[in-house]
Amino acid sequence: MIMTIVQIILIVGIPLLLTWATKKNKVLRFIGPILLAYIAGIVLANIPGTPWDRDLAMTISEVAVPIAIPLVLMCTDLVKWFKLAKSTVVSFVLVIVAATLSALLSTMIFRGSVEAPWKIAGMLSGCYTGGTPNLVGIGMALKVPSETLILVNTSDMLWGGIYFILITSVMKKVYRKFLPPFVKSDVKQETVDPFMQPVFSKGIGNGIKNILITVGLAVLATGVAVGISMLITGKMDTVIILLLVSTFGIAYSFWKRLHRIEGTWIIGQYFILLFSVALGGTVDVELFFSSSPVILLYTGCVMFSAIIIHFILCKIFKIDADTAMITSTAGVYGPAFIAPVANAMGNREIIVSGLITGLAGYAVGNYLGIGIAYLLRLIG
Repeated sequence: MIMTIVQIILIVGIPLLLTWATKKNKVLRFIGPILLAYIAGIVLANIPGTPWDRDLAMTISEVAVPIAIPLVLMCTDLVKWFKLAKSTVVSFVLVIVAATLSALLSTMIFRGSVEAPWKIAGMLSGCYTGGTPNLVGIGMALKVPSETLILVNTSDMLWGGIYFILITSVMKKVYRKFLPPFVKSDVKQETVDPFMQPVFSKGIGNGIKNILITVGLAVLATGVAVGISMLITGKMDTVIILLLVSTFGIAYSFWKRLHRIEGTWIIGQYFILLFSVALGGTVDVELFFSSSPVILLYTGCVMFSAIIIHFILCKIFKIDADTAMITSTAGVYGPAFIAPVANAMGNREIIVSGLITGLAGYAVGNYLGIGIAYLLRLIG
């Protein structure tokens, strides 16, 4: 009982610590709080001799996902996204096309080598449209075994770490050599992160009120989604719940009053970090390295073929280098890595479009991933 309480405190508290630490330290900020949160969870779960409960960690991650999705979507101005430079919107559509084609291609290559490849393809296509929350949400919806879910997610983190190093170093030179140069949009772009308003900027009372409103709306969306699922199917169908939660999050995004609430993005990020720590806490390092490397190769094939296909399509459609890179980043990682990549590129003008594109990916990824999974299941 005591260890359970300690574990919950650690999982709930580490995101707060990381949020504070990444603001204070440039190196940690460059690495990114999500990756750090996942690493922290893995370390805690694999300390020899500690009675860490991986089932409890998985339960917390499963609860955090449907709350996080509407939170990060409600602060998104989708109308503004459509008003961004045409090249940004086109490049993001190409991200979706690339993720779809890479999932289909990789499934053909690895069919017969992994169990239920259609499920993994759905998880990864959703992931490389919006990020890790999509991967886990789709995996839950498709009832992927927890062992497979953890292997796929850990593989994604390993390959994602490699690509992050590449895109902040040599890849920017490659993109800028073969793609057109960045041209300023005729739509005024902000040069600072619009989602970084502190939760308590107007006092503790106002901050607590904002937390109660935003988290309350997210919990309400989850509760209504569960209720509708029970009404339709007589059970908690995770496919229905995930799609409804995403839909409610998109609906919230059109409520302009929510865009004026300070700290909504920070609150949503907290739940993503909470989910990341908890998910990391389910990883058994010994099991991962003793398992078949096929899933690792499959995941890498989907990720890098999606990146290459997107690059080729950007060349065909004459998308500029910086827009291509930032939308690729939004597709692979979601919004969290936009600022570090933009800083590495030396172009902060694209931060806002990258962030909004990443959030749009959260919205699209769940529908895309589940759709691709059932399509592949249907065609065999």
